[in-house]
Amino acid sequence: MPLAALAREYAALRPAIDAAVHDVFVSGRVVRGPWIARFERAWARRLGVRHVVLVHSGTTALAVALAAAGVRRGDEVIVPALTFPATAEAVLALGARPVVVDVAPDTLLLDVDAALRAVGPRTRAVVPVHLYGQPHPRLAALARELRRRRVALVEDACQAHGAATPGARSGVLGVAAAFSFYPTKNLSTYGEAGAVATDDPRLAARVRAWRNHGLGPRGGRPRFGLNLWPGEIEAAILCVKLPHLRAWNAARRAAARQYDRALAGHPRLRPVANAAGNRHVYHQYVVRARDRDLWRARFAAAGIETAVHYPRALPDLPGLAGRVRVAGRCDAARAAAREVFSLPVHPWLTETERRRIVAVLAAGGRQTGRRADRRASSRAAL
Repeated sequence: MPLAALAREYAALRPAIDAAVHDVFVSGRVVRGPWIARFERAWARRLGVRHVVLVHSGTTALAVALAAAGVRRGDEVIVPALTFPATAEAVLALGARPVVVDVAPDTLLLDVDAALRAVGPRTRAVVPVHLYGQPHPRLAALARELRRRRVALVEDACQAHGAATPGARSGVLGVAAAFSFYPTKNLSTYGEAGAVATDDPRLAARVRAWRNHGLGPRGGRPRFGLNLWPGEIEAAILCVKLPHLRAWNAARRAAARQYDRALAGHPRLRPVANAAGNRHVYHQYVVRARDRDLWRARFAAAGIETAVHYPRALPDLPGLAGRVRVAGRCDAARAAAREVFSLPVHPWLTETERRRIVAVLAAGGRQTGRRADRRASSRAAL
């Protein structure tokens, strides 16, 4: 049972996907064509923002969003200690320095109080990550406080397609948000693509210019830029998949509720807390266990794929050593990195497969409970 199910997804959507790809080839517009603009408009409508700019990856989207928000060489950008390395890499790509702060021990999202304590004279931006598909419950309050301090809030929404914060969808409370459409995401293509979403027309114009070698819509004297365009095929595939996103997210939530019931009162496993309710889109369903390797072996023996997102906190990644500044101890992030692992939660799971996952959870709980009873009996005998 795969952790993601790209082959199942393609089988279900094959006629529409094949037709869209065929349209790209027949048109001869395989780059910078109408499908990109079509998806930008559709994703902007879905998010409720004025502007979306499609680029070639989520990492690129975050880096260019930060640059458009004013991050420059020598600035500092606050990021959470538990996230995919790209959150910090996007900052480093601009010559800025990531300042790593801890996460909340229950949700594993950015510790807002720690982030605000870390804001200093060189802080240009804060990047909350909607980790595992959960929108940050304190995002609106954080945005208000950062506006007062004249610090940009740029959302890393790369795992949060369709997630919503109170009163808004992910991607509209900061000055900009970055999305990834990597193949395993809730909304994905079969290559690489990302997007910047914003209500700020000037920020959007800067992103579009940087995407196109520094040229504006009417040419003129170029500023610095790169070739950040995605492929037309990727945009066409995204257009096919977007209408299904709500139903797919609903299926993820249904699976998560089933797992939640199985884990209620579990002696050895606990899910990462959901503070967002039905606004959570469960890019990953993540549980915590001190004996993580034992649990992953049990699932593997039952033919169920799991993964660890993420095995190291940012301060402990060798590639970032000396490149980040760590504000505080990051104990919650480090503890989580030792314990977390992800279960299949994609919308293509069958009911039989869900029940098999629940059965492993229940059987493991009984086994660990029996061992605990035996240890207690041994201690009593002594």
